[in-house]
Amino acid sequence: MLIAGLLFSTPIIAQIPYFAGTVGDGKLYGYTSVKVRPGVNRQETYTTFQYGLGEHFATGADLYTGKDCAYWGGLIRYGLNISKWYNIGAEVTSSFDLNSSFRFSYLTSALYMNGAVSNDGNLFWCTNTWWVINKGASCTLSNYEYLGYTFHLRNGHAITPMAGAIHSWKFDQDVDVAAGFYYTVHHWNLYLWGNDFLNRHPRIIAGIDFTL
Repeated sequence: MLIAGLLFSTPIIAQIPYFAGTVGDGKLYGYTSVKVRPGVNRQETYTTFQYGLGEHFATGADLYTGKDCAYWGGLIRYGLNISKWYNIGAEVTSSFDLNSSFRFSYLTSALYMNGAVSNDGNLFWCTNTWWVINKGASCTLSNYEYLGYTFHLRNGHAITPMAGAIHSWKFDQDVDVAAGFYYTVHHWNLYLWGNDFLNRHPRIIAGIDFTL
């Protein structure tokens, strides 16, 4: 169960960075991704849909699949845009095992913070904290911090590279380097992300999201 608990936390910390704000009142947000480790038969997918309830709340569901496992989660999210320099949000997700009679498996709590570094907002910081409570196993508390810069292109397009670090709050493991970028086309973002670059089989993540 301890090993299973550690596996549960892996897809969480390997996600793209999340920002404090929610999708907006009456709007729909969707994101899907596939994660691979070249040379290893261990594909993963993650998909979420969220609907805005007012300007600060959102609710939705997500689905994580890995080798021989699948988990469905229901979530609620809150976000507060205080200023361009500092914003804060939180999310709670209860996940259930689709291969075990929909039994509760783990609870994920997340704290999102981000803000501008430069006055024009192009240079910015982002941090996510993940607290995972696993049924029958020890809890995990992880964090990652990123710096990013948005390069604005023509016709509403933009490209945003980001780089940072992932680590346990206990600092009982090596700090992991993570980096990637997303390409913005109006209300769509295309992601290419990665971590575990110093390992033999790094993780590569390709994803897409939208807001309607």
